[in-house]
Formats: sequence, C-alpha cells, structure tokens
Amino acid sequence: MKGVVFADTIGWLHGGRGTGRRGRGVVIAGAHGHEDLCSRRFLRLLADKLAENGLPALQFDYPGCGNAAGDHSTPGQVQRWTASIGAAIDRLRQDCGVADVILVGFRLGALLAPLAAAGRDDVAGLVLLAPPSSGKAYVREITAMSRMIDAPLASRSAGEGVFTEGREAAGFRISHETLADLSALDWRHAAAGLPSLPMLVLTNGKPLAAEEVRGDTAGAAEIATAEFDGYPLLMCDPTANRIPAAALDRCAAWIADQTGEAAAGKAMPRAASEILDGPHYTESPVLIGPAPMICGVLCRPRERQTEAEPVIFLNAGGVPHVGWARGTVEAARALAAEGVASLRVDLPGLGLSDPTEEGRLFLYDRRTRHDVSRAINWMERAGYPGVSLVGTCAGAFQAFHAARADRRVRMLTMVNPLCFAWNSSYALEMAVWKTYETSKAVLGQNAAARQESREPADAAWRGIASRCARLIVRRGLEAIKSTLSMLHPAALLGQRRVERWMRDLCGRGVRVLLVTSEGDLSLKEIARHFGSEEERLDSIRGVTRVSLPNADHTLTPYHARRAVIARLIDHGGIRRDGYARSEPVRATASPSFLAP
Repeated sequence: MKGVVFADTIGWLHGGRGTGRRGRGVVIAGAHGHEDLCSRRFLRLLADKLAENGLPALQFDYPGCGNAAGDHSTPGQVQRWTASIGAAIDRLRQDCGVADVILVGFRLGALLAPLAAAGRDDVAGLVLLAPPSSGKAYVREITAMSRMIDAPLASRSAGEGVFTEGREAAGFRISHETLADLSALDWRHAAAGLPSLPMLVLTNGKPLAAEEVRGDTAGAAEIATAEFDGYPLLMCDPTANRIPAAALDRCAAWIADQTGEAAAGKAMPRAASEILDGPHYTESPVLIGPAPMICGVLCRPRERQTEAEPVIFLNAGGVPHVGWARGTVEAARALAAEGVASLRVDLPGLGLSDPTEEGRLFLYDRRTRHDVSRAINWMERAGYPGVSLVGTCAGAFQAFHAARADRRVRMLTMVNPLCFAWNSSYALEMAVWKTYETSKAVLGQNAAARQESREPADAAWRGIASRCARLIVRRGLEAIKSTLSMLHPAALLGQRRVERWMRDLCGRGVRVLLVTSEGDLSLKEIARHFGSEEERLDSIRGVTRVSLPNADHTLTPYHARRAVIARLIDHGGIRRDGYARSEPVRATASPSFLAP
C-alpha cells in the first residue's frame, strides 16, 4: 500500500500482487460521516483481498471529508464528490496502467458511483454495497441520526455553537445545499442510463430483483443481487462493530470473476512527492514500517514552525485516524495554523493500518506502546527529537503507557480515559458494551416493524427496561473494577501504582493535560485511582485538569472539539504570534467556546 495525493484529496493505493487481471483495477468510493468511520476498516480489508487477487485498488476521501482538503461549507459538494470518483479512476489508470476499473460504491458511494460512471468507457462493472433506496431516503436517515445524537446534546448546551447552515449527524456537518442535492439522487435511474454493465448489488434488507436495479429487464442477466449479511453489525459503532467476512468474500469473489479483455497499458507513476496543499498547512500520507505497517498523515505548517513539540494523535477506540466527526483532522490543521506539526496515525489493527499478529488484546494491549514508539522514531527521523501524545479513550491508555516508556514524550494529553491499568474487569465491561451496541443494531432493524404493529406503549416500556438493565449492569461493573483494583498486590501493599506512575511521569518533566467531559465515566476511573475528591491528582505538579461542559465521551459537539484544540495550543505553550511561550498556561476552569 502507498499513499497518493490527487484532486485535493489523499488516497491509499493497494498494488495488485501476482500476474494481475488483464489490465483491470478497482476504485472504492466509500461512505460519509459516521458510516465512513464504521466501514473504513471493512473497505481496507476488501482492498487487501483484491490486491491478493492481482487487482490494484484505490481508496480515497471525498473533497471536504476525511483527509481531503476543505470542509462541509464548500459549494457544489455532491458534484465535487462525483467528480472525485472520476479523478480516482484516472489516477489508478495512470499509476498502475490499468485499462478499465470495477467501481465499488459503499452507501454514499453507491449513490454516486452510477453517476460517476456515466459517459466513461473505462468502467467495466459496478458493485453497490448497501445503497440507500434513494437520495431522499438517505437524507431522512441523516436527519434521524441528527435528531437522535446531536439534537439532545445541542439542547443541553443552551444554543452554544448551534449549527444553522445545515445538519449535524454524529458531529459531521452537512450544508442545506448538499442535503438538497443528495435528495435529488436516484442511483437506479442513473444505472438505467448506463450501457449494460455487470453489477453486484448487496442491499441492507430484502434483496432487490435484478429488474428492480435498472428499472427494466435490460442487462438483467448480468446483475447479481443479495442481502448484505452482517450489515447492521458492521455499522453499529466503529469500535463495537464486527467485520462481515461473508460479505467481504462475496464482493472479492464477484470482482475476481469479472476477467476483462483489455490489455494493460504502461504505468506512469508520479515522480514528485505526494503533498496535499492547504491554506495554512501541507499534508503527506505516511507509512511507518516494518510490518505491521502503520498508516498516517503528517501535517506541517506552511509557514515557519514554532519550537513546540509536534503532536502525535492516536486512535480513539476503533475510530480511524480522521477522528470522530473529523475532529483529529480539524485539530491537526488548527495546530498547523499556530505553527505546530502533527502526525495522525492508525495503530496496527485499526483503520487503514496492517493487521496485528494473533493474540493481541483489542485496543488495550500494553505491547501497542512499541507501535507508538515506532511512530515517535519516525518523527525523530523527520527532525523532531521530542513529541506530544494525544489520545482519547483507549488512545489515552496507549498514550499514557507509551509516555511512561519513552522519554522523548514531553507532553501528554488524555481525553476521557476509561482505563489506566487493564485487568479482567475492563475486558468484561468491554464485552458487555460491545454486546449492547451490536444488539441495538439488530433491534434497530425491527423498529419499523414494531411501529407498524402499533405497539408504542410496549416499545416504550421495553426501552425503559433496557436502559434500567444497562444502568444496573454498569454499576455492577464499576464495583467489580474498583474491587479488583483494590485487590491488586500493589494496592494490598499500600502502593497506589497508577498514582505512582503519574507522579514518576510528571517528575521527569512531562506536562500532562487531563480532559474530561462533565458526567463522563472517565471521572469514575480517575476517582478509582486518585480518590473521590481527586486531591491526590491535583497535588501532582505538572497535571492540568480541564472539564468540558455539555460534551459527550467522543466530543461530538463542535464547541467541545474546539475547546480541546484551544487547550492543546495553550498547553503546548504556543503564543498567537507563532513563538513558543517560556511557560505553558495552566488551565483550571472549564473552557468556553472557541469560535473558529
């Protein structure tokens, strides 16, 4: 795999291995927003299977999304997204010399792929994965997510930073213009206007008949349809989800069967460096070896850098390196505007990086600190002798233990840490949480049926019972975690090992910023190791505490993400004139909203 830059976006090219497939490649047009976070790993694994079959595959981000330049506010987003698929086809043909491509579209990509194929003679087939029934249905789904996730958070924030130019869905912003343009899309109508092409359509729910795909019987013999097995479990949450192996194999096998007749042309890869130019930053795709390879993006200021340490952003749970609600990309580019470089990475087994070896503990394996040190090594070779680590949730655990082991870490930011010292009780809690999230996804499929059966009162009681049961389980697990922590040999000997680790870390001069959302479970974890009043934590010189009002665990509200960025700048000691402060600002109060 290698990183490529084209059409104001970053892509990841998986070179075909072996003898190839007669000059054919695959372009993968992915999802948007929360659906992209859930499916990015699945599409990476699909690209791997295709490459093993000799088919080069290119993944990329739409303009204004993921690692691409721009944001939601750019006019004509839907047209630009569609054009970027064509640009990806051109780039794949240039770099690999393929004559034509199979176009894979997932969710939003399935809406756009037939449009992108129109008028081209180098698209040899379409794979449409979980296409929304229509653009209007897709916008209704976005609206429902917005009302379920973002509206309750907005109501708590008393109008703070309310987004009025469109909708926020799980923190991802979409303008009114884009929503209107999405509503007008009809992938069946677009497919009907194409020449007869082989197509595979995997639907979320009852499979379509072949004639329903194009609206007539033309080319029906070349259309395969089936249900997307495991789709709800894939899309429930980026951390709790399960990769549907059957769907993965079905897609790879179908694509491999499309043999193609065109001969490969001559590959003409670019000789220049792959650099994405932004208004105040430059970004480059990065691969850090040896295996398992770590995938990431280096963000540098366009102007002269400060003396402040560069930042390495680690995954928040299973969220890819773009971050929840694209928050890591936002933070990296905001830091670049202040003269600070950063590297955002997917640790092995997450996002676009290589799988880990067997036996690794998901997210909380202490050996992962060696992978973090590999990223630090890479930064040192790039000219940065010291770094700052930033991690949310499980990323905070990895950052904490990597900082303990690696003296090149000068600053540490932990956002909503749910674990300082792993034991079996945390594994139990994670298993229960993942079961709860996946069960919600399965039950969500039956929600429409329950409504149609006119059982609203019964459904409401079931919802209340589910929440009560979850609260009882949560309290029980918290008690187990506290008990096991107290029974650890170090605790029985009167040694508070997590507190000792933190004191040792700060004792060697590491500055620690600990950020928590009000009411978050991370507060119980902090109290477990530093006392309910947290006096012992506050007594450690070098620790700065920040509380975020009206924020959830993943920092979905925009104002919460901007507040964290402001604290990163202050904690790093960056003055607004672009130079490093002699002493960092010590934040003690809850941060207010920072306007963009």
